[in-house]
Amino acid sequence: VNLLMKNIRTVSRQEYDAEVEDKIQKLTKYAYITQGDLAEIIGCCSATVKTELNKLGVESNCFGWPTTKVINVLGLQPYLDNLIKLRKSCRA
Repeated sequence: VNLLMKNIRTVSRQEYDAEVEDKIQKLTKYAYITQGDLAEIIGCCSATVKTELNKLGVESNCFGWPTTKVINVLGLQPYLDNLIKLRKSCRA
């Protein structure tokens, strides 16, 4: 699955740090992730997230999708690793 990062815009260092931190939190803090949060992280529309996850057989419940399964099925671990590296470099 190749969901392209879209909506690239120029942001200040503080906004960038906050955005990176927010994405890390959404991908690591809770057992379930919502459709809206996932769309925001990946940079695509909400309907695309739902369509792709349905195609891949990832089922949601009233809480959202299981975050660990979503990370594995969509191959987001390298993206998450890069976000963590960015956070560390921004704080150094």
